[in-house]
Amino acid sequence: MAMCRRTRLIPYALAWLVPMICCLIVRVWVLPEAADPGWLLADGRAFGILILFYPVIEELSFRGVIQGVLLKGTHRREMLPGITVANGITSLLFTAIHFVHHPPVWAAAVVVPSLIFGYFRDRFESVVPAVILHIFYNLIFYATVGK
Repeated sequence: MAMCRRTRLIPYALAWLVPMICCLIVRVWVLPEAADPGWLLADGRAFGILILFYPVIEELSFRGVIQGVLLKGTHRREMLPGITVANGITSLLFTAIHFVHHPPVWAAAVVVPSLIFGYFRDRFESVVPAVILHIFYNLIFYATVGK
């Protein structure tokens, strides 16, 4: 018996939510003074740009255009189980662009969420899940890590 689409989404959602919630709990426990999201909520521009604008623009550009074109050229060939060549290349480009405005360690750390965003783009053949995940990721990241 085939699982409905919503039921199949539950393990994927948990695979994303559980680490993020654990990260949030650890961050609040280890450095509670840095976990105050007040700066983010008090500054509407920061919220709009960092939480909504960047994820939409980045996902439309990287997962929508670049990964979309690469998917056609690579015929959805996988470099690792569940990770297409198109996703790998797009994630490397996405990570590289973050070196412009972020310290090297933070920029390099972008590769993991990028691969996850790309996986969901491939899995559902739509950029919408990647945009939603990216918005959620940025919200949690900036609320816990700060500026």
